[in-house]
Amino acid sequence: MEFTPGDFKSAYTYFHRQALDLVGDEKAQQELLVRAEIGLAHLTQDIASTESSDIEREAELVLYFQLKQLLEMLRALYQKKFEMHAEQEQLLLTAVLYFTSPVDALPDDNVLGLFDDAQIVETIYEELAADVDRFQHME
Repeated sequence: MEFTPGDFKSAYTYFHRQALDLVGDEKAQQELLVRAEIGLAHLTQDIASTESSDIEREAELVLYFQLKQLLEMLRALYQKKFEMHAEQEQLLLTAVLYFTSPVDALPDDNVLGLFDDAQIVETIYEELAADVDRFQHME
């Protein structure tokens, strides 16, 4: 899997197709959660770094909070404490897969490597707004 730098559409399509295989697959979702939590920890280190500009730090903070919310939703799905339609679950999994992959439209070792991850996560987060709201208001 290799994408032309900046080819967001192909990268998104690739991960969206992969996500379909993970819908309802508890073992695969658990493994993805572990990888994502590790990625979130690395993102936390980046945010704390003094090398980041204020603009980079702000974008990383938005990514962090949106991704953290999506991971909590995924964990609740995995634990059968929350339900979503399969299409919405696929979107959620797409965002997490995209974030956890070091190779996507802008490889993570690139200076702007998290830019595409942030764009994909934010877009999916907004598409899942109703589910996010429902999840936040669960009793």
